[in-house]
Amino acid sequence: MTLRSRLLMQTCVLAMMTGTGLGSAPASAQNSAPVPLFLKQEAEQDAERQVAPSPTNPGTTSAPRSGGFGNTSSGTSETDAFPSDPNAVQSLSLGAVDAEAVGTIDQSRGGLGTDMWNGTTRRSAAKLISELPATPATHAARDLQKRMLLSAAALPQGSADISLLEARVAKLIEMGALDDAIELVRAAPQGSRGSMLAQAEVNALLIGSNIDAACDAIEGYSASYEELFWLKAAAMCAFYANDPTSAAFTVDLVREMGGEGDATFFGLVSAIRSGSTADADLLNDLRPIDLALLAIAKQSIPTSQLETDNPAAIIGITTADATATDVRLEAARKAENLGLISPEKLADVYQSVNFEPAALESVLDDASEGIQARQYAKLYQAAAQSDVAAARAEILAALFEAADFEGDFMQAARLAAPLMTDIPVNGDFSWFAVPALRASIAANNFERAENWLQVAKSSANASNDISSRLSLLYPVLAISGLEETGAVRPTAMASDGSSSQSFGSDPQSGPTQNFGLGGAVVPGAPTSSGGMASATVMPNSASAEDVQSASDRAAALARHRARMVEWQEMQAARGDQAAARRYTELIFNLFEGFGIEVPNTLWDSILIAPYAEERMTTNSAVSHQLNAAAAARQKAKTAALAIQAQQVAAVDNADPKVLSDTVTSLLIIGQENDARRLATELLMSFNQ
Repeated sequence: MTLRSRLLMQTCVLAMMTGTGLGSAPASAQNSAPVPLFLKQEAEQDAERQVAPSPTNPGTTSAPRSGGFGNTSSGTSETDAFPSDPNAVQSLSLGAVDAEAVGTIDQSRGGLGTDMWNGTTRRSAAKLISELPATPATHAARDLQKRMLLSAAALPQGSADISLLEARVAKLIEMGALDDAIELVRAAPQGSRGSMLAQAEVNALLIGSNIDAACDAIEGYSASYEELFWLKAAAMCAFYANDPTSAAFTVDLVREMGGEGDATFFGLVSAIRSGSTADADLLNDLRPIDLALLAIAKQSIPTSQLETDNPAAIIGITTADATATDVRLEAARKAENLGLISPEKLADVYQSVNFEPAALESVLDDASEGIQARQYAKLYQAAAQSDVAAARAEILAALFEAADFEGDFMQAARLAAPLMTDIPVNGDFSWFAVPALRASIAANNFERAENWLQVAKSSANASNDISSRLSLLYPVLAISGLEETGAVRPTAMASDGSSSQSFGSDPQSGPTQNFGLGGAVVPGAPTSSGGMASATVMPNSASAEDVQSASDRAAALARHRARMVEWQEMQAARGDQAAARRYTELIFNLFEGFGIEVPNTLWDSILIAPYAEERMTTNSAVSHQLNAAAAARQKAKTAALAIQAQQVAAVDNADPKVLSDTVTSLLIIGQENDARRLATELLMSFNQ
């Protein structure tokens, strides 16, 4: 140990003993910052002892950061960032299996069940968790991923050195699910939380710009852990409390203990001290503590971070006080689309913009705002302030139309969902029925969607275009379950894990069913071209109930065939036939995944050269493992791989067969609601 280091240690001890400097630790983090207890203990026990450059808490393994919140500039292996690499998640401090198995939801609240990891090793589970996307391609997949991470479940045995709880919390933070991550940490017994979980809680608070609560947590945790993260956090809290003496002392300790290579930390410290602007070159890969130091320096996060894949920075731009209003609006728009913030948070950001009352009153007549998110905010505020249902519906219709054009319809529907509840669902609003139907489906309110569908159907006539608009929407209505298609629904899993029935429709679509004798035929369903669509469905027995069921299904199947022919004819009239074909392929594949019939004649209509195309798809291992996991009813593994497979949905040339396999695998493990939500979102998000 150098002389300077020994002097610093002795000064630290003296400060604690005399009640000055960092040693005085009043309850509020605004007044002073905590110093880890280990400094005092080491100095008292042996002032000459050699101090390791990067001490670690026993039972933890330090590892370089591999994503999430960014790498340190120094390239050292200190654990001041929460890793997403499963090999870096090595804390042994949790010990008890019950602590690792903790969750905040059970199966009744959307969890995947206590047996969800059956058939999966702990090492494989950690890998599956750590490699989940920070920003799933759909909100349906994000919801499934979050519920999987929050589910209380029995854990695989073996590889006890791997903490699945730490991996789960790390992924939740990486996803921007900050409150959920904090709740999951706090659900674990206090004595079972290692340094990594403590750091995760602090990081989540810092990303959410809750520095007061973060400093309270730092004061509570820092006496127990030895990583440099806690020294840097103590320095940050000292700056935040406007305690330059304590801050300077702690920063010197960071340097003395091997942290001098963290250029971003020291650059931000210098900016705070001098009142200057930090070098932009240091702000490329920001960590939660960097966001807090930027806030203390009253410096905005670079807008270039909006173009990165750093969820922490995108959330930080949305919440930071120093962010310019228009930048905050666009950041919030992007963050909600990625699932990093809730629609309620987006509404709060939109409500924070100041518009003149006259501008809100004439919102439908004025020219559009130059920034798209600002126009959304203006329309949203006008709709929220209107207490006349007809006026609100008219403004929301304008919002949906503008968002549809920009590819933001799903977001607009989520945003406007609370405002829709005050609009009566009746014939007086028939002109609004189809937009309201689409918005209700997008917002996952299928009960309200069903009511709007009935209004639309009863209001359709030759003088309006409601019928044709419903025809265009038919595939979405079929996938979401709002229209009967005659599809054979998947049966519940048997106790031995087998399924007694597959997903076929009838002999015309594939000889997969085994029915008894007899049948119901509906030969009179007309198509738009004047042809006839008939369906034959065989009952399971000669009982009146089974015969009636077969008759009902035959009628539904005939209607479905007629509606599909009509829909296909409308697709053939579209100007962009390449886009129409991609959309058609997606629908046909998803239909097959749900056991909904696609007549061979419709498949023939898109059998057009070239037959070999370049497609974005998953690798063969993902496809194989997804199918195998679903067949074995390994729910967590199936969900994780399904989420990975649907990531291709974000690209224009996505392989529709992969997306079909995704929903089918979810159906097999009993997650029908997730499968329908995912498929519906895929269809409604498709750029038509």
